[in-house]
Amino acid sequence: MNESVTIPYNDGTVTVPKYSRIKIYHQSLGSIRGFIIGVDKDKLYILVPYYPNRFYEGIIEGKEESFNKRDLKGFAFYPEVTVLETRNSEG
Repeated sequence: MNESVTIPYNDGTVTVPKYSRIKIYHQSLGSIRGFIIGVDKDKLYILVPYYPNRFYEGIIEGKEESFNKRDLKGFAFYPEVTVLETRNSEG
């Protein structure tokens, strides 16, 4: 069974496959590309690739990093995530 990660988004959530390519927008670090690993109450965990070309090739290797959600300005997914499961907080 494939694992998934559910991320808070607006007033609800977005669910994507684990290790999907993601770009986060950090308040002080700018944009960071990586592979989503997980999320908890305060942090977003991504695997930041050692070599940028490997990211574009979809090769999942790098260093796990965590980012405080309060420091993020947003995020975006790459084309292979074509179906997003979204749920608002009411249902």
